[in-house]
Amino acid sequence: MSSKEKTPLFKSESSGLRPYTKVYFLYATLAVVTVSAVAFSVGLLVGKSVFTTNSSSQSAWGANVVDGGTSVPVLSWIDDQLLTTNIRNNLQSLTVLPHIAGSPQNMKLAQDIYTQWVNYGFDDVQLVNYSVLLSYPNTSNPNVLLLKNATGDTIYSAHTAQETPLTPGENDSTVAMPFNAYSGSGSATGRLVYVNYATIDDFLYLNTNLSLNLTGRICIARYGAIYRGDKAHLAQTYGCSALIIYSDPKDYAPSGTLVYPNGPSLPPYGLQRGSLLEREGDPLTNLVPSLDGVFRESYSSVMASGGVPSIPVQPIGYGDAIYFMSQLDNITAPNDWIGGLNVSYRIWQSENNTNQAFIQVNNYQEQRTIYDVIGTIYGQVEPDQMVILGNHRDAWVFGAVDPNSGTAVLQEMARAFGTLRTKGWRPGRSIVLCSWDAEEYGLIGSTEWVEERQKVIGPNTVAYLNVDTAVAGSTFLSAGANPLLYKVIFSAAKLVKCPNPGFDTLYNEWLHYTSMDINGTIEPKIADLGSGSDFTMFLQLLGISCADFTYVNTTSYAVYHSVHDNFYWMSNFGDPSFTHHQAMGLMWFKTAILLATTPVLPYDPRDYAISLQNIFASFVQQYGAVLQNQNISVEYIADELEQFVTASVTFWNQLQTAASNTSISERALRILNNKLMNLERAFIIPEGLPGRQFKHVIFAPSSVNSYASAIFPGLSDAIFSALHPTPSVPPDWDEVRRQSDAVRVHIRYATQVMTQPGLEYLI
Repeated sequence: MSSKEKTPLFKSESSGLRPYTKVYFLYATLAVVTVSAVAFSVGLLVGKSVFTTNSSSQSAWGANVVDGGTSVPVLSWIDDQLLTTNIRNNLQSLTVLPHIAGSPQNMKLAQDIYTQWVNYGFDDVQLVNYSVLLSYPNTSNPNVLLLKNATGDTIYSAHTAQETPLTPGENDSTVAMPFNAYSGSGSATGRLVYVNYATIDDFLYLNTNLSLNLTGRICIARYGAIYRGDKAHLAQTYGCSALIIYSDPKDYAPSGTLVYPNGPSLPPYGLQRGSLLEREGDPLTNLVPSLDGVFRESYSSVMASGGVPSIPVQPIGYGDAIYFMSQLDNITAPNDWIGGLNVSYRIWQSENNTNQAFIQVNNYQEQRTIYDVIGTIYGQVEPDQMVILGNHRDAWVFGAVDPNSGTAVLQEMARAFGTLRTKGWRPGRSIVLCSWDAEEYGLIGSTEWVEERQKVIGPNTVAYLNVDTAVAGSTFLSAGANPLLYKVIFSAAKLVKCPNPGFDTLYNEWLHYTSMDINGTIEPKIADLGSGSDFTMFLQLLGISCADFTYVNTTSYAVYHSVHDNFYWMSNFGDPSFTHHQAMGLMWFKTAILLATTPVLPYDPRDYAISLQNIFASFVQQYGAVLQNQNISVEYIADELEQFVTASVTFWNQLQTAASNTSISERALRILNNKLMNLERAFIIPEGLPGRQFKHVIFAPSSVNSYASAIFPGLSDAIFSALHPTPSVPPDWDEVRRQSDAVRVHIRYATQVMTQPGLEYLI
């Protein structure tokens, strides 16, 4: 083959077909196989759903509860049980005082929850503690951010010691000073450069398009778009000596909105605290539970490996930011870099401007004890199989939205589960409630528990359902999930009355605001999961199907991680009626009940096939030409995907037949359900994605944005690295080939899970 010849992306290209033809064939295959298989499937009842619960087993599986002498479905019984008054009182109690991880108040809340769950009659309640490294601001030596003139005199001093208190209760001595956890300590002096959201594309624009050398510059970035820890990592990578992060009014106080305390938007000196940790869990015990006596890395080695930044980083409000942004006097910013400050958005501070920024960060790290609360109601059919529900408890300050709107709902759900237990009810599968600690620092409480219990929860967890923030707005439900859970989530949303006028159910309202096409059927949009909350290690380490729910507005809530995220904000602007909290509780509860009381797990493998097709089509569109130029074919991925599509339809028909069989054996159920659970696990690569903790080859965050899910993450990252080499890291297209193989073989593994023989040999 000559150097000008290219391996065709698909074999069919050599016969004149367009590169994407095979993708379209896959969609057609799904439709045709579905129709033919349904038509000829022996024993399949027309219209029968996989969600059917066999009437003979409703009592054993816990679908019904006897209340007042009458057997009623739990799914309808719960409608009158979650009370807005209770949720409101829960939230008010949880948010009286700041409760940052590692604080006495957060430990007290853990003990209170433990006691409540014991009193509610849970079969087992544990208060699990871990000793982990946390980061705090130095109250005796606060961080400093100054603007100085050429003679060293201070022109302006930012509000780095305290946000301006605006409502009663905010002026509390235990409020953590504004800081970014795990920031590098030390000082820096220099001229400024504006880096927009500090994404990789922003830095490439500065470095490549504008040929700017950022070495020694103090960069200023606005919050948003990506995880703040990735902003710090990229700023350090591109040579910046420090990073200032501010909340731009365009994003947090849009024109025409009222600012707190008169409205929901962020006031000028409100700001966002947050962690910069670039790994999940205790920084010193990577991938090992933080138990007494385990080896702990030195903090310097964590820093050297990129787990935490070495440069100082400080958050500020837009009331402070305008003084620093006004120093930029050269290179007009692109239109999409322009925010809402009353300044001309420019990128560069020229040598003609002799003023300089000075930053001093004095944060410190300390070993503290954190507390997870784990409560279990054991199932009576499959007690070893678990449906796990989780929310974190710790907050940067008061946390009325993040996370305690979720905690308040979780507590009311726990009370309802306790009421069910007094009526003699048990689910078919075990239900586990979790109150996590130290999520804000880097998902630490959930990660340590998953690492410690992975050999138990890995093979036995049906799904993990996460609610970090129950209510951040009051417009519509938002969800992220793995494709196997799509159907059960839609089913639950159809069973919850909408708290807003104009819509009957959460489902109808959700579909009104967002939608996606699932093989010709329009459904509400469900996002792919990346990271950023406590579902992460369940999915990324163990391959457990996960979901994450929240009620939102069309814009993000503005007081995120600030002192103003408090009960006043929620009761005046977020959800004064608390009916959206109630709806979220019903959504969360009913999803769990469907999973815990339905004999055949209510999963649809065809949804996974459709999701993979969409991902593959997007991947080819984005990278197809690049791969062709390197003689790399994705033909084999396409072939494996065809096999997956066919297998998913055949498997779905087996599930439908089983769901309609009132006398299906427990052994047959276990075979089918194990296949469903192992389907997600098949996408876990044991060695992990290159250089990261994450192991899911289909759904994982990008290496340059830990919040968002990437398309075939290991493969996409390898392509990005090859396209953007550095003097120390040349392009490695063989790594691209290796990651392509990883995607291919793991799709093959998943197909093997679905096609594994078994049912036909049962006696």
